[in-house]
Amino acid sequence: MKRRYIVVLIFLFSGILLSNSQTRSTKGAKIILVINKESNTVEHIELLANFQKKNKKQLTIAYSNHKFFLGVLKGKYSLENDLITPGNNTTIILYTEKQFSFPEPYIQGDNLNLGDEFDLGKTKAKVIANKKGELVLKTQ
Repeated sequence: MKRRYIVVLIFLFSGILLSNSQTRSTKGAKIILVINKESNTVEHIELLANFQKKNKKQLTIAYSNHKFFLGVLKGKYSLENDLITPGNNTTIILYTEKQFSFPEPYIQGDNLNLGDEFDLGKTKAKVIANKKGELVLKTQ
C-alpha cells in the first residue's frame, strides 16, 4: 500500500516539475510574428493559440502599426508573459504570404538572401532558406 502512495507521489511531483518549466522544446509550435510596419522589424513572437484568444478590438488599438504573420517554431524556446524567446539553433519558418488577422501585402522576403541576419525581438536570426511564400530562419 505504501508503495502505491510513493509511486503516486513521485508521479505527481514529476508532473509539477515539468509543468513549471520555462524552457520548452517542440517539433513544431504554431506562432505569430508581430512586425512593425514602419521599421519592418520583428518586435516579438507569440504562440498562435494565445494570440487567437485576444480581443480583435484590443489588438487593433494596441498594434495599429503592426502586421502579423503565421509561422512555425522548431526547437527550444522560453515563454514569458505570452512572448516567445527562441533558444539557440531553433528554426523558425515564416510564411511570408500567410498574414493573420489584418490583411496586408506579404512581407518582403524577396530582399532577404541566404546568410542575412536580423533581430527577432530579443533574438538574432539568420536566413537559411528563402522560397516563394516561405522564409526559413535559424536562431543564433
